Amino acid sequence: MIEILATLTAFALSFLGLGFLWIGKISGEVIVAALYLWLAYSVSHLRGKRIALMTVALPSVPIAALLVQFRDSNDSHLGSIAIVLGWLAGITLGAFAADRERTPYRRLLTCVTGMSVLHAAVTIILILCSFGSAMQRFDGKPAAVGATAIDAMTDILVQPMMSIIGDRGAHLSPLMQWLALGANSLTWGVWLGVLLACALRFGRRDAT
Repeated sequence: MIEILATLTAFALSFLGLGFLWIGKISGEVIVAALYLWLAYSVSHLRGKRIALMTVALPSVPIAALLVQFRDSNDSHLGSIAIVLGWLAGITLGAFAADRERTPYRRLLTCVTGMSVLHAAVTIILILCSFGSAMQRFDGKPAAVGATAIDAMTDILVQPMMSIIGDRGAHLSPLMQWLALGANSLTWGVWLGVLLACALRFGRRDAT
């Protein structure tokens, strides 16, 4: 049953990735790769790496093969190839990160939750600092030291959600804006949390 659900989910994720490319929301592929990572980790944790690679990677091959046929504005396939490689990176990292003996779900969820909360906190702080710096420039005062770096870091941390919602973000209700911020931080948290769990696992293995 798990294998069937994983296969159907992977196929749906490949369609989601194709949809993001079709509508020009390339940054949405980060979310797709994060979801692939989580799916591959879950299946690998329950059924092993081989089953995870078979049930997550193989169903995505048809859409991936279609996706790499797309060309970007420079008449190049590099963009679409990079997207597929991002999917593959998520699947591979998730499948090989799972270890039923050394990386239990509780530890993984702790890492993902911690990194998501950390990302959200840092993002909110930088947004407030960036807003304060913008108001100073609006009032004719000189920009604060490091304002350019703060703006650059803010632009990075609010991706990919900001590119997905675009100008519509300003018209969203406060609740929806907070939900978008939470979804964005969760996307970062999935990747960073799994990497942290891997680092802790390998660190403990080296110590022994």
